Amino acid sequence: MSAPARPAPVLERIDGRGLEAIAIEWDGLIASSPTPSPFLTSAWLGAWLATLGEGADLELLTARDADDGSLLAAAPFFVETRTRAGMRHRVLRFLGSGPAAPDHLDLAVAAHAPAGTAAAVWAAVNRERRWDLIDLDGVVADGALARLLMRRASDRGRVETTPAPFLRLAPTWQATAATFDGALRHSLDRQRRRLERESAAVVTERMVAEPEDLEATMTRLERLHQARRTEAGQRGAFGTPRLAAFQREVARRMLAAGRLRLWRLDVGADTIGVIECFRHGDTVAFYTTGFDRDWHRFGPGSRVMAVAIAAAIDEGATGFDFLRGDEPYKRLWGTELRHDLRMVQPMSRLGRMLFLARELRRRRSAA
Repeated sequence: MSAPARPAPVLERIDGRGLEAIAIEWDGLIASSPTPSPFLTSAWLGAWLATLGEGADLELLTARDADDGSLLAAAPFFVETRTRAGMRHRVLRFLGSGPAAPDHLDLAVAAHAPAGTAAAVWAAVNRERRWDLIDLDGVVADGALARLLMRRASDRGRVETTPAPFLRLAPTWQATAATFDGALRHSLDRQRRRLERESAAVVTERMVAEPEDLEATMTRLERLHQARRTEAGQRGAFGTPRLAAFQREVARRMLAAGRLRLWRLDVGADTIGVIECFRHGDTVAFYTTGFDRDWHRFGPGSRVMAVAIAAAIDEGATGFDFLRGDEPYKRLWGTELRHDLRMVQPMSRLGRMLFLARELRRRRSAA
């Protein structure tokens, strides 16, 4: 005699306050899912909602076990209104995305959830289809959402890949460093000795662990990071007041959650390098950094990176994620390439028209 079928999950739409109320449960769901990411945690989403996402039109859905009420899955989206060529349209996006540029995003589905849970949640999200386009960036390539979107093969859409270099960590610094480019290993040692020898003040490396130290360190990170980005003609992670507010809020929340790995390199009273990373599961993810170009000959940028990697090894992490972007310097650290996806699909007549117009422009610019 076959076992009785499990009842369908109970679906519920929630708002930002609802997410805050289930933050502990939400983070447990993210940790237990096959595709965990620090950019799906309540710390990241809450910081985004409080700053960059104020007043966002949420499409936030949860699925609970009908028997015990446990959280089985969640769909973290919002609907953004855009105007292109004078045409106002609506776009489905990941909650927490945009200029903050999060990676490794997916439907959050517990590993023990019944088969079909992800499909049921995605179907509920799409039931009203109140958007013209789906534009989801940073999608986990082998995740539940990517598989569901790929099923719409009959629809016209576009899938782009985004490289995300990843460093596998050995149990020791020596074994991990053996995978680095030889010239990088040599320069790390040489520049470390040179800084210790030539600096007139004490050189210290330390991780920010106290809230009272956080604001001063984030201010130093902003100054160092923005100086380099402005020089390169880029906006930078702190490039607008709202972005700067978000960066401070997410650092504060990540620190409270025990996920922040914020390291600084000081020479006396001068901070010459800062690196901000997030710990999630067995991985430390490198988010942003900044260093003082006046100290360039001492390699402060490479040194704080090495400090963060060594600390990740010491705390038992097995991976160091460089996140999106295949910049040449990331290859020197012995990384392998993984990929996220950007998935764009039209969902209405207006969406198809806008999508086709964009594709024509893209092809012309590539010709």
